[in-house]
Amino acid sequence: MPDLVPAGARVRVGDINNRAPVLVVYEAITSSTAGTTSTGAQPAITTDPVTLRTGRAFRICYRGGMTSTTSGQQGTVLVARGSAGGSTLLNSQRIPGPTGQAGTVGFYFENIVVNQTGVDITTVLVGTYQMVYPQGSGTIGIFASSTTPAYVEVVDIGPAGDYPSATPL
Repeated sequence: MPDLVPAGARVRVGDINNRAPVLVVYEAITSSTAGTTSTGAQPAITTDPVTLRTGRAFRICYRGGMTSTTSGQQGTVLVARGSAGGSTLLNSQRIPGPTGQAGTVGFYFENIVVNQTGVDITTVLVGTYQMVYPQGSGTIGIFASSTTPAYVEVVDIGPAGDYPSATPL
């Protein structure tokens, strides 16, 4: 990442705060969610309000385990802005259950978003899960425990201009 303070220039307090990477939020769950057969987004993790500063880029990560109670089921996980039904900032591809059986499959997805709106945006982020390919009466959910938490993490990774093809807020 290029320096934000040109050589020979004075470092101001505001410049120090622009150094990346900087953790913006880390929100974890340590208990599994309830299983669902719903094809609509179900909230699993809701962050505290976060401020996504204008002119900055952010890496959003969602990690956990998707449980499946029936062979052949598939689900997706998303991170949405504001609520489970809010605008999607991260969308996984289909996550298939273990081949030929019920069980848990680990996932880790990330996306880079940029705020080029001209104003800081303060919002909650919601990690969700949903069924996309049901099989019988089986359910899917998010597995989490104290030693393997599921989490949503946001890191400020630098100036938005460094990521021209990132997802806009």
